[in-house]
Amino acid sequence: MVEVSIEREFDAPAEKLWAMLADFGDISWIPAIEKVELEGEGVGMIRHVTAPGLPTLAEKMEAIDHENMILDYSVPEVAYMQVKNYSARAQVFKLGENRLRVHWSCQCEADGIDEAQATANTEGFYEMIMEWVGDYLKK
Repeated sequence: MVEVSIEREFDAPAEKLWAMLADFGDISWIPAIEKVELEGEGVGMIRHVTAPGLPTLAEKMEAIDHENMILDYSVPEVAYMQVKNYSARAQVFKLGENRLRVHWSCQCEADGIDEAQATANTEGFYEMIMEWVGDYLKK
């Protein structure tokens, strides 16, 4: 089992980041996305994400907690990271009027590679996510 967790603090209102994450169907904050097709709405909805040169991802919203700013989602297979049975949680913490901490974590299984490489792949992806979050919050 691969487990990865990352946290970062940003100078921005927590509500701004939560609004972005809670809008599960809109991932325009992630660069290079060709299209997102939605299936259903609310908990249980699936976003089919297409990016150039990568297989389409089917990401399912498993749970959302607006009060505690928690989003849980899963992906059966993330081929470009060589992991499967991926389940993740993103949580936003308000540290002040204009300060937040975001915690992103996941559990998954290596798929065709060893766990150390799957962990490194996932950690690298999470570093990119935090860069994208930072870019979004600067807008």
